[in-house]
Amino acid sequence: MYFVDKNNVELAFYGGTFTGSKRQKIYLDIGLELFERKVIKGIRFSTSPGQFNREKALLLRNYPISLVELGVQSFDPLVLKLSNRDHGVKEIYSATKALKDFSIPFGLHLMTGLPGDNHAKDLISSLEAVRTGAVSVRLHPLVILKDSLLAQDFVRGLFSPPGLEESLEILWKMYLIINGAGVVVNRIGVCLYGNEIKNVVAGPYHPALGELVRNRLMLEVLREHHRLGGSDHIALDKSHKGDFTGHRRYVIVTASNEGIIVQFRENGLRLDVESYLNSIRERLLGGIYAQT
Repeated sequence: MYFVDKNNVELAFYGGTFTGSKRQKIYLDIGLELFERKVIKGIRFSTSPGQFNREKALLLRNYPISLVELGVQSFDPLVLKLSNRDHGVKEIYSATKALKDFSIPFGLHLMTGLPGDNHAKDLISSLEAVRTGAVSVRLHPLVILKDSLLAQDFVRGLFSPPGLEESLEILWKMYLIINGAGVVVNRIGVCLYGNEIKNVVAGPYHPALGELVRNRLMLEVLREHHRLGGSDHIALDKSHKGDFTGHRRYVIVTASNEGIIVQFRENGLRLDVESYLNSIRERLLGGIYAQT
């Protein structure tokens, strides 16, 4: 078996609710054996807060767990109910507390565009994800696939998910809130391969969604620079070219349409990107707290 880095191999269980499986301990014992033989450095898996409790966390203490990923999706009770999740908000906090109490690293999955969802709820979910003590977060805007219940609602005109531009508008804010708090955003957008892409009925599926979100962040940096008195014509240092060009020139084209002309040259202007992002984040947080 080939691994790019044989010293950085984990045994992973995804695509289901691991702690809801009757074979959970069998799989954990296999992982422990591989760990003791130094074949892997740890075990990671995904599960639902509705299938996790303190007793299950206590069991995990006996195994080399590197990460538990909880499919939280939202911290809003109505969204969870309308999405037919097997848990409520109470179960989320109970699961994350149990993991923290036993020092088991955990990450969260958040989704946007679910039934009953809106941008304000997504921003609150981002804040709550940080407060739980999660070490990582995956952000997945809703994509409707063939033969799902939502696909039936979509065909009947009963439900329609947000499009790409609307999703980008909330995703860059969620990314900034979470990443700015020191929590890793390790995935943006569902990963589909080959014929799986043909199963997309509706929603903001894009193979480079994470890149588009980062592009949008750089556009916000240019807007912030301009808002604070920057010139309409900016000659940035060539070291910025990758960040401020964007996917299919998204950043510089959008900025140009707004009257901000961006060029690149040797010894050009070097923007303190982190400082601008921190400023944007603080203003964003201020707006959220003012509404709560």
